[in-house]
Amino acid sequence: MILLCSLVIIIFLHELGHLLAAKLFKCGVKTFSVGFGKPLFIFKTKKTNYQIAPILLGGFCELQDELKYTRSKYSFTNKTYIQKVIISYAGIGMNCWSALAAYGLYLLTGNLMFFMFGFYSLTIGLSNALPIPALDGSYPIAFLFEKKYGKRKCYEKIQSLFGKWFKWIMILNILSLPYLVWIIYKGQIL
Repeated sequence: MILLCSLVIIIFLHELGHLLAAKLFKCGVKTFSVGFGKPLFIFKTKKTNYQIAPILLGGFCELQDELKYTRSKYSFTNKTYIQKVIISYAGIGMNCWSALAAYGLYLLTGNLMFFMFGFYSLTIGLSNALPIPALDGSYPIAFLFEKKYGKRKCYEKIQSLFGKWFKWIMILNILSLPYLVWIIYKGQIL
């Protein structure tokens, strides 16, 4: 139960990082979701839907025209390279900061739960930095292809190659966490 609660908090913080960075750069955010599947709870604002869904193995921050060519100034694809990189890595940064805060709480209190939370947060954050399609680490590479091939061709190609696999790759990333914990437990690293 503690692992599930930690996972939900970690996912929330990760997606919050993307949301805050997107809003900072005036990038449209369609949906902010903790969990996948049909939403159990939705709070709608003028521009963004905030939701909680039942499959708590991940989440997403759906940016306006994330993988589509468009001319809208609020579109993710039309932000500068550095803005897109910051938005993409903001979730990873949030995981690293929360891991650092949890480690500090562990040092102050001696409570191992803070250490484990920080470890999970850091693991999920850093695994998201891998340059695998659908993970945050792949976006800066895609943005470089955008410069070479042009926005329209680049995003059409990315969508055709990986569009239907994005959610499955994200779920696989989250599912790898219990395996990592099991390896650490068996190896008695902690």
